[in-house]
Parts: sequence; C-alpha cells; structure tokens
Amino acid sequence: MATNKFAFFIHPLDMRDIVRFEPKAAGKRPELVEKILEWMPPYKAAHITGLRSNTGSQAEGWFIAIPYMPSQFISFSRHTVYKKIIEGGKLGESFGAQIIGLGGFTSVVGDAGVTIAKNLTIPVTSGNSYTIYTAIEATTKAAELLGKDLKSCKCAVVGATGSIGSVCAAIMAPRAAQITLISRNLQKLKKTAESIEKKTKIKPLITTDINIGLKDIDIIISASASSGGIIKSEHLKPGALVCDVALPHDVCREVASQRPDVLVIEGGLVELPGDADFNYDFGYPPKISLACMAETMILTLDGRFENYTLGRNIKVEKVELIGRLAKKHGFKLAGFRSFDKMVEISKIEEVKEEAKKAITGRTSFFAPSHPRPM
Repeated sequence: MATNKFAFFIHPLDMRDIVRFEPKAAGKRPELVEKILEWMPPYKAAHITGLRSNTGSQAEGWFIAIPYMPSQFISFSRHTVYKKIIEGGKLGESFGAQIIGLGGFTSVVGDAGVTIAKNLTIPVTSGNSYTIYTAIEATTKAAELLGKDLKSCKCAVVGATGSIGSVCAAIMAPRAAQITLISRNLQKLKKTAESIEKKTKIKPLITTDINIGLKDIDIIISASASSGGIIKSEHLKPGALVCDVALPHDVCREVASQRPDVLVIEGGLVELPGDADFNYDFGYPPKISLACMAETMILTLDGRFENYTLGRNIKVEKVELIGRLAKKHGFKLAGFRSFDKMVEISKIEEVKEEAKKAITGRTSFFAPSHPRPM
C-alpha cells in the first residue's frame, strides 16, 4: 500500500519554543532573535513517521518551520507574511507532500488560507474543523467529570466572531442553559448572534467586555486571535471550566498557581494511531498531537486531498465529517492537558473540592453585571 504524504507549518509561539529548538538563544534579547527569524527562510524542522490508520493506510509528513513569532505575523505586511508562508509551501511540495496544513498564525493571517491555497499546486487545510470538534468533545467530557450538567450551565465563547469561536458557539448554544458571545467588534458580534439565533432559535447574550462577559460563567471556550493572556484569575468563578483553544493561549499562566478551584484544559489534544513519531519535541508526550495537525493527518490517511477547511466560514457539516473520519482512522481525544502538564483524574477531584471550599467560604456576593441580549 502506498504511503500518502503531507506537510504541516509550525512556528515559535514564544522564546521558550525558540530555546527548545536552539538552546544557544537562551538569554538573547528578543529583538535580536526576531530580527534573525525575519531573515531566515522556511526550513524542514522534522520528518514525521509511523502514522498508520485502523484501515491499514499509512502516511508520512514533514514539519515546515515558518520562522516568525506571533507578533511578526501580526505586524508585518500581509504581502511579506504570505510570501514566507508560500515559500514554505513550495518546500513542502518539493518533498512530495500531497496536502499542507496551516498551524498557528499561518492559519489566522489574512484570509485564513485562501490566498495560500491559490499560490500552491497542492491543497491546503487550516485544521480548524477538527480543532472545533475536539474542543467540544473535550469540554463535554471535562464538564461531565466535574459533575456539571451542560443543560444547567452558563457558557461563554471568547473570540466568538472568529472562524473557530463562532462555530463552537453555534454548537454549544442549544446544549447550554445560556450562551454568551464575547469579542471586540460589536457589529460582528451582532451578526454572529443573529446567525446563531436563526439556526438554533437560541438568543445569545453579547458583550465586548471580557470582565462582564465571564462573570458567573460555568464553562468557557476561548478561541481568540489575541497575543495571549487575556483571561485572568479575577475573571473566573469557583468551579469554572475553561477550554483554551487559542495559540498563544488565552488563559494567563498565573491562573495555574492562583486558582486551584478552576480547571483549564487545552483544546484539541489528540492521540494518533500507529507508531507515530514526530521526531520533534513539542513538549507533549509521544503520539500526542494538536487537533489542527491531526486534521491534516486524517485527510492524508483518507486520501482526501482537497482544500478542506479554508477561510472564515467553517461549516458545521465539515466539523461533523472530520470527527467521523477521525474515528474511522483511529484518532481519539488524548485526555486533558493544562499548563504544559497532563491532567490526572485526581487533579479534577482537587478542583471540585477547592471550588466547594471557595463557594462555602464566601462572606458576600456581588450583584453580577450581565451582558445584554440582542
């Protein structure tokens, strides 16, 4: 049986990623490191081997590094960023890749992959459909372990007007007691809320103020395109569950030490089939992948070489289909991970106990400020 081939774009999220790959960068000024990255061409970071589906199909691939930090993807001209990403795509083509996946900010910049696809001879996918699928799956499972009934929970989506957040909101709206949409652009919020109401008959609450939007919320899915750290300890109620899908992560790292009474999980961690080996250290255990990476692998194993998830308008039908294909080929949710560590069941029990203590230890309650309905 022939081995299908793929490539996937990666890039450093912060200085820790740089140092993990190049220890000599430790202690160097970030400005100097960014200037060096600006001059560097895309390069092969690793060869991925051992992917084998339950069906017997096999795949291999390559991580192609696009050497920009998140701030550079945002600050450089779109033309400059596109040029480097397309150069990375050409490199993937030269290895024989039959499809390319967009990781991190390469799937966010500009038109979310449409221009990239037009400039390559092989199809492109952002991975966002499977990211959404696993975010919902992980949130549902974690809520169950925390003893939460979704139907009685107040839920919120941060970054609700984005390609991932808007679909997560549409899926969660009929499952929760209340859904709040949070984003910076009020007009886009209104349009997203109207679309959800039309499809689900559920009327979301909307707000541009994260302080108001997260007040008294039980379950949060966060998928903003910010530079990270926008959800802080004071935003979270005792017992809250946060599924942080964003890269860089939306939840501030201080929450790990300051709030033992909340559970933060990274959305979209997947266990791969076969003896998959990245030959690259992401800081994850062996055979564990981000969902956006996994989508590219699923499509490769299925021989589905098409522009699967592109642009901002992601279809719920594609989210459901990639979930079915994942099961077909043996991909599955890889438990939970939080602040660089796998989450044990004992940790979830600790969160439940700490939440009880925090709630019973309150001496006063403040009247919540609610976001307004449409």
